[in-house]
Amino acid sequence: MRIDKPRGDRGRSPAETPEPPVHRLNLNLLYPLDAILHAPTLTEAGRRVRLSQSAMSHALRRLRDHFGDDLVIHHAGGDQQLTSLGMALRSEVRRVLRDVDGTLNFALSFDPSTSTGTITVAASDVVEQMLLGPVVQRLLAAAPGLAINIVPLDIDVPQRALDRGADLLLLPAELALPDLETLPILTEYISCLIWRGHSELADRFDIDEAQYRGARHVIAGDERMLTMTVDRSTADLLKARRIAMRTSSQAALPGIIIGSDLLATGSSWLFQYFASIMPVRAVAAPFVQEGVVTVAQWPAYRRRDPMLAWFVAQIEAYVALFSANVRARDGH
Repeated sequence: MRIDKPRGDRGRSPAETPEPPVHRLNLNLLYPLDAILHAPTLTEAGRRVRLSQSAMSHALRRLRDHFGDDLVIHHAGGDQQLTSLGMALRSEVRRVLRDVDGTLNFALSFDPSTSTGTITVAASDVVEQMLLGPVVQRLLAAAPGLAINIVPLDIDVPQRALDRGADLLLLPAELALPDLETLPILTEYISCLIWRGHSELADRFDIDEAQYRGARHVIAGDERMLTMTVDRSTADLLKARRIAMRTSSQAALPGIIIGSDLLATGSSWLFQYFASIMPVRAVAAPFVQEGVVTVAQWPAYRRRDPMLAWFVAQIEAYVALFSANVRARDGH
């Protein structure tokens, strides 16, 4: 019995079967695509990538042909609206460009005394105050050509900072993103901050629950990350505080506490830093609590970036030195 091959395959070996055509896109179009997806108008998108109106219109036509989608819809009033595909592409295109930039600017060595560059770090106000501020002061002397850009960390969507160009995230381990390089930096606890001249607690290294309940408190709006790991009884104790004043940030707490009998609750690390430069004291809080681990995270493609590795090492060195100084000061 003879079995005929299908007409199109007659006489052709499997190795010779043609592959479907690859729908290629000129990679140079990634830059106008990113601008189109983020700029409010096509004119503004062209300005960002230094292309004329006609060149941007031509790029948009090619992109629409490639994706089979309008990507962006321009309304009569000049406003524009991204399609569903356009919205989905925003973060992906930004990630690809960031990876390309990291690859093209990759260096095998970093000499802090002569090298130049910029590191963008996403962190909370607390981490910026207690950790990055002192570290950056040290870096300015060691690496005069290095610039540090600190941007806010969105704790609800940490990925957003990477999408906007952050090289490094400093955040609680509970919020760590998968698939990133991760390094534990420090463990902190909730503690209390008092003025060294406090009428009742000036000579104490800790306070009990009765003293905590009886005190008047000042609270900061950025306590959220510090209270993520407390148990139910501690959460109830925090809710029962007699609030005398509210402020937007823990950075403002020392100025409010000095000269008063107010009590603040917050980061043990930040409060120890305040105590090292101002007439305030960090005292143990009457809580049962687990430590909150702060980690550094960065994209896997940056794992061998010597500038980033050096920067993270400076943070680790500062944490070790500051911890040793605190233990020596407290007699531990």
